Amino acid sequence: PTLVNGLISKLGAPNPRVANQACNALHKLGMAFDADDSGERNGTNQLSPFMPTLLQTLIATADRQDASEHNLRVISFETINVFVQNSAPDCRELLLQLLPAIIERLRVSFTLPVSSNEDREAKEGLQGLLCGLIQVLAFKLQADFASFADSAMSNLLQALQTKSSTCHTEALSAISAVADVMEIAFEKYMGALQPFLIAGLRQFDAYHVCQTAVGVVVDITRAIEGKVLPYTKEIMEALVDSLKDPTLHRSVKPPVLSCFGDIALAVEGQFEPYVQLSMMMLIQAAATQASQDDEDMIEYVNTLRESVLEGFSGIVQGLATRSDLVRPYLSSVVQFLQQLSSDPSRDMAVLSKAVALIGDIASLGANVKDNLNHQFISQLLHDGMQTGDQSIMETANWAGTLVQQLLQQS
Repeated sequence: PTLVNGLISKLGAPNPRVANQACNALHKLGMAFDADDSGERNGTNQLSPFMPTLLQTLIATADRQDASEHNLRVISFETINVFVQNSAPDCRELLLQLLPAIIERLRVSFTLPVSSNEDREAKEGLQGLLCGLIQVLAFKLQADFASFADSAMSNLLQALQTKSSTCHTEALSAISAVADVMEIAFEKYMGALQPFLIAGLRQFDAYHVCQTAVGVVVDITRAIEGKVLPYTKEIMEALVDSLKDPTLHRSVKPPVLSCFGDIALAVEGQFEPYVQLSMMMLIQAAATQASQDDEDMIEYVNTLRESVLEGFSGIVQGLATRSDLVRPYLSSVVQFLQQLSSDPSRDMAVLSKAVALIGDIASLGANVKDNLNHQFISQLLHDGMQTGDQSIMETANWAGTLVQQLLQQS
């Protein structure tokens, strides 16, 4: 208690550098509760008695006239985020009071006057921080967030109308969290969100925004599933154009490729118009090679291949009832698996996804028997069983059983 109260009092120090140091110390204190499960076990933890004063004082610190000095506003919000994330169940009511206050602050921020570039940067920075806190509160409150979702989304959409790419990234991340919480009910926001989502997907020059927008698409497809169909054409066009753009940062390509699989899983047979183009792009990406002496490129190619395998799996699963659409591409997919079976640079994540894809292909039934009757398929399954990783071993066992049953059919 003495330590916490002492640090809280230092937040009001006239010198912003001292306040920043107190914030940093509180941030570390909050992080110490990352692995603390006493909240789950007892409904409370050692932070609970201080939470009202902590949140109130940290918000006041972020509001200081000199909060832009020594990064004080940013570290104040980051510290609030940590305390929210690690708060115990007995602080839920406090968080339910905090949420509408933060949404209101975001609403008011749009009316703040701007008379200089410094003002604009401070305003957009504040809006990004508020969006980030809304995201943290959504994840923490889960179902309890729903009654605030309309006002949150209204203001998050307004944040997407600013000219700040940082603000766009934070707003999109918060929207992902809302989709995760709202699930199928999120569909009601899609009409208003779609233009901003497409704009985000097409911000090839601001790749952080583009990458975050791809993540939003993934979260939306998982939340509203087949209800995403009316918005799929525009989304797919933007994703394909991003892969075609030579200036796009390479880090965006893997999530785009795996996103094809998420969309296919959501719309199932309705994915037919996009099968040819998405499969060709996945096959093209699968051909990317890395020099054995370039560790950075090896790491990237493994990430790329993991995403390609996820894309293939999603399409194969999504079109399980229309396997005729997938079969023309299976020889290329299996050729890729053959390449992976003898690749010395292959990592565990790639092996895990490869084994899962074998099981997904086997699930298509007798028509794919010849595609899987190869030594290298057995080798990949064997490698999966030898990893010592429980999850990969279970997947390899499942896939191996399906392949065995398939090959035993006359």
